Amino acid sequence: MKKAFTLAEVLITLGIIGIVAAMTMPMLIGKYKKQVTVTQLKKAYTVLSQMALRSQEDNGPVYFSNSEQLDSAVAENFFKLYWLPYFNSPTVAKEGTKPYGEGSPWKFLKGTKMTTTIVTQYSAGRLFFTTNDGTSYFVFMMEWDVEYDEDGNEVSETPMYGTKQTVYVDLNGIKPPNIIGRDVFKFTVFFDNNIVRPEGYDKTEQQINENCSHTSSGDYCAAKIMNDGWEIKDDYPW
Repeated sequence: MKKAFTLAEVLITLGIIGIVAAMTMPMLIGKYKKQVTVTQLKKAYTVLSQMALRSQEDNGPVYFSNSEQLDSAVAENFFKLYWLPYFNSPTVAKEGTKPYGEGSPWKFLKGTKMTTTIVTQYSAGRLFFTTNDGTSYFVFMMEWDVEYDEDGNEVSETPMYGTKQTVYVDLNGIKPPNIIGRDVFKFTVFFDNNIVRPEGYDKTEQQINENCSHTSSGDYCAAKIMNDGWEIKDDYPW
């Protein structure tokens, strides 16, 4: 006589399998999402690094006169020469339109909203574009010339073009979660020496960890991932 499982035994076995799956699936999904994030971040970093090198090889060193005032045409031409040709089929957000809609789309890790408006605005030296793989880039090409009085008090701020430019990378475009340190990461492009570095690259390990935590902005999270050998470890504020 052949032996077979009873219905009760089958149901118990299926129940155990379901419990194990319910316990392990979130962990596996979380691990997969982390791996995807690291892969996309590494790719974006490589693209930015190649841009910083190739753009100046093709167009010459970036130079802005200290007397040069911000001008829409100058900023737009700069972006068209030094940035856009070195990305995969970039689609530039129409000037003045907000790709994320109204309000502030990005949040810091600590939960507060970033107040900067995400928009292409050449008069303010800002560019937003999305590449063919769904990655979005938000670039600032200006810095502030600050003057102080004899007592060290700030008396004036003058916007001017800068060869040190900030870029935020949104790995999945306008899709959520839109959180700095989760799918949005901050880099600096140094056109003076053709290199790209994550925000906080020159800080100590403690400072990087403090600024990549659930009580911080998350600005240094790309630096943390890179310092950890391109890995999102267990102490990462995921």
